[in-house]
Amino acid sequence: MNQSWFIPREHGAWGIVLIPFLTAVIIAGSYQAPVWVALAAVFLAFIARYPVELLMVPSAYRRAGSPERSQARKFAWAYGLPATLLGGLLVVYWQLYLLLPLGGVALALFLVHVRGGKSGEERSLVMELVGTVGLTLSGLVGWIAATGGLDRAGLLIWALNGLFFCSGVLYVKARIRSRLAVHRPELASGASLMVGWHLALVVFVAAMVVMKWLSPLIVLPFVVAAARAAWGAQQGGRPFVLTRLGWSEVALSVFFAMFLTLGFRL
Repeated sequence: MNQSWFIPREHGAWGIVLIPFLTAVIIAGSYQAPVWVALAAVFLAFIARYPVELLMVPSAYRRAGSPERSQARKFAWAYGLPATLLGGLLVVYWQLYLLLPLGGVALALFLVHVRGGKSGEERSLVMELVGTVGLTLSGLVGWIAATGGLDRAGLLIWALNGLFFCSGVLYVKARIRSRLAVHRPELASGASLMVGWHLALVVFVAAMVVMKWLSPLIVLPFVVAAARAAWGAQQGGRPFVLTRLGWSEVALSVFFAMFLTLGFRL
């Protein structure tokens, strides 16, 4: 974390919040004022959650080096208040009322994540997945801002983003568990779940292609992700560079975004 500005530096989280929003907007094909206001609101809300989390979760506060609480509080307000005002503008001026229940869901997921942090489970698989689902809600925000409503296409774009990024969380967690299992054998059970999830997801997306809900192009990134999962499972407890693993996930996310967009636009 950037201690001066309390800006999150986790590149994976940036992709999880921005790619769903951008893919939704590009597929909708609208770039009017509500889209840009919504993008600013999503950006500010995303960076606001980090100083708020530091103030609410003691373990996160210690990992960040125990910064000045007054500074964290100042930036929580500096980011959170404009995000709230921009969200209010979208609801009141552009009458995007669907953003109200969506904001409620996002807040509830964040509070669940905070509660998990307070109990020492913020790095657990369940809490990671809860956080991921919360971040991908940006895709629904983007679709509502671009189209003025929500339909099957918008829900499908969000669901595909959510499933894909949850797959990435499972993969990273499984690789880390496999490495730790070299000294802690009880952690060696994650690879089979991870591979099974990816294969089931390929079958699910392929079924939607057969039903003509999706373009065949959209299956490709899920197939690549499944191949990556199978390869990762074969690596076992071999050492790896965590930052390199993270950047490979970013590259795969961009690949997914390209084919998701092409699949809906062509």
